[in-house]
Amino acid sequence: MSALDPYQYIIVEQQYSHKLRVKVQRAENVTKGALGDLLDTPDPYVELYIPTAPESRRKTRHIDNDINPEWNESFEFILDPNQDNVLELTLMDANYVMDETLGSASYDIFKLNVGQTEVVPFLIGKATIVYLELSLEVCSGMDLRFSLALCDKEKLYRQRRRDRVMLGIKKLLHMEKPHLLPSSPEEVPVIAMLGSGGGFRAMVGFSGVMKALFESGVLDCVTYIAGLSGSTWYMSTLYSHPEFPEKGPEQINQELMKSVSSNPLRLLLPQHVTNYVQALWSKKASGQPVTFTDIFGMLIGETLIPARMDTKLSEIQEKINEAQSPLPLFTCLHVKPDVSELMFADWVEFSPYEIGMAKYGTFMTPDLFGSKFFMGTVVKKYEENPLHFLMGVWGSAFSILFNRVLGVKDLSGGSTMEEELEQIKPEHIVGEDSLDNDEDIHKGEKLLLLTDLLSRWDHQQASWIQRMVTSLFSDSALFNTREGRAGKVHNFMLGLNLNTNIPFSPFSDAPAPCSPEEEVDAVTDPDEFDRIYEPLDVKSKKIHVVDSGLTFNLPYPLILRPQRGTDLIISFDFSARPSDSSPPFKDLLLAEKWARMNKLPFPKIDPKVFDREGMKECYIFKPRKGDKNCPTIIHFVLVNIDFRKFKAPGVPRQTEKEKEFADFDIFDDPETPYSTFNFQYSNQAFTRLHDLMEFNTLNNIKVIKEAIMESIAYRKEHPSRCSVSLSLNEIRSKTFLKRAHK
Repeated sequence: MSALDPYQYIIVEQQYSHKLRVKVQRAENVTKGALGDLLDTPDPYVELYIPTAPESRRKTRHIDNDINPEWNESFEFILDPNQDNVLELTLMDANYVMDETLGSASYDIFKLNVGQTEVVPFLIGKATIVYLELSLEVCSGMDLRFSLALCDKEKLYRQRRRDRVMLGIKKLLHMEKPHLLPSSPEEVPVIAMLGSGGGFRAMVGFSGVMKALFESGVLDCVTYIAGLSGSTWYMSTLYSHPEFPEKGPEQINQELMKSVSSNPLRLLLPQHVTNYVQALWSKKASGQPVTFTDIFGMLIGETLIPARMDTKLSEIQEKINEAQSPLPLFTCLHVKPDVSELMFADWVEFSPYEIGMAKYGTFMTPDLFGSKFFMGTVVKKYEENPLHFLMGVWGSAFSILFNRVLGVKDLSGGSTMEEELEQIKPEHIVGEDSLDNDEDIHKGEKLLLLTDLLSRWDHQQASWIQRMVTSLFSDSALFNTREGRAGKVHNFMLGLNLNTNIPFSPFSDAPAPCSPEEEVDAVTDPDEFDRIYEPLDVKSKKIHVVDSGLTFNLPYPLILRPQRGTDLIISFDFSARPSDSSPPFKDLLLAEKWARMNKLPFPKIDPKVFDREGMKECYIFKPRKGDKNCPTIIHFVLVNIDFRKFKAPGVPRQTEKEKEFADFDIFDDPETPYSTFNFQYSNQAFTRLHDLMEFNTLNNIKVIKEAIMESIAYRKEHPSRCSVSLSLNEIRSKTFLKRAHK
């Protein structure tokens, strides 16, 4: 890693908002009119309203029976200086039945200069005067980080991890060609591993992978682990475990097997639902959006991390601050209303250090995700979301198709669950957001779907749960539509002015069509990625966040950021296929197309390798001659080949019991024990899948070692490898990235 970080010199301009401080001091001669004053002495309070502010309404306490009240209460409003901001003041009289308006006045804030403090009298009616102290300042301290560079904590982590990886590589390869080992930290390659989505199938398979890499020593050579959907559930379980990494995956996987052996529907019984409703009522009352993804996250959390339901993503920093473990990266998508996820989706990345979108160069600390932002400043901070909420967001494809998760009969047709998941990808999940406001969700119909979902229980239980959840979700659309089951958070880019997109690879030319020799044909849909260069809607108060697998099922965008300078990617794909013999490259080809459209180095994926070499446990895709800073990819697929004959690499199975244990299919089994939508695994199903992926990984350790040695050789030739080779003057001239003022 070079001491020079060129990305820190690229200016991602932020707009500066204004902070208006309002101190409601006092009022004189508060009156209800001659007749009203004879009947009652006013109990006055003041309401403040700025329509253009995100937190637009504030009010003082009321003071009983006082015509000359003194409040001395202060409030702050964050404002866009380019808007016509008007402060509206209303004097109110508090009553038991209905409060009475005594009068109002307004003030154009443009009259107030930055740095100026002024006491302004407001005449209410003919006799009452309310005194406000107003001051205006520039918000120079931003809560969003505007930059293309990695955050300082990740940079420090990389520096520490590089030293550990150097030792790990020497230990892993100590008997194999010592002259090829790294002789300095600059020769240490950045190795990343990633896991796909695929529900519990991906989670269980990834658990076997992690055990193999942990015990073989390969994990000590890895800098990043990126997960998507089901793989993130395993990563969350592992990294949140209080004894990890002192306790390895073997013991933690045994706990996981026990967790997934029972029916998750038990968590929808009344004694559990009561807790969910109370938690969600509290969240909704605080002003945060609530969707079915919140409930789904609770179900996943109660299944996988029941003793750690209060754990936060930021707390995982304890597991990596000394670089003792690879840095975990998680992902979801931001999607637009009425646009297919295949056409438009922004990748959102999550680490214990930061959450943000590289496309816009905007990041925040994990504790701020979900808070209300305006122009890069927090206007209302909430408590950090628990890890289980994020687990629900990362795997929200299952909440979107929740009726299929519960096994409710599909009356519209006989499609399988995997087929239905594929069918929704070209569709748009969310429609125009009629609930994009800060008011309470309007009253609506009863949640009719609950009766269907819970029909397996007796009528009394189902009715009880229906009433409980209906009281929380007063709009049936929250259950009856896919939009209602997608995740929703406050838009942290609200009020920003995006004049251009920020390329993932900013030192390449701005996005342009691929050359004919690099053109990638449509993989699944002719419109795929058609609108990925479009910006986010900065006027929308809330944004939808969904499972990244709804665009493609491998989290390559996190690893391909050139700032991370990845040399070797070990990819584990647990995606569903029509049969065990089906070609395993669909999502990898989508990742390749996405990378090329974003001008990111990616090895050429030749799907014809399947015709030439047949089904294998893993495939290697290397950079073509002349490709600069292009990673090598080792792509593992979910397949049962050598495992049928060997119980360990080179150790044949001998007894009939051993052979019978290993004789199973993944996708061709008519009992579908490994369906994407199966959320209960018998001990045998768990052990088979876990041991299969552990075996497949160990069976190809030699392939991994050879790729590591090749990466070291590349580093020896390019010891200061960085994804750019520009002078500082050239770097600073990259003005196309700027976010302009209105």
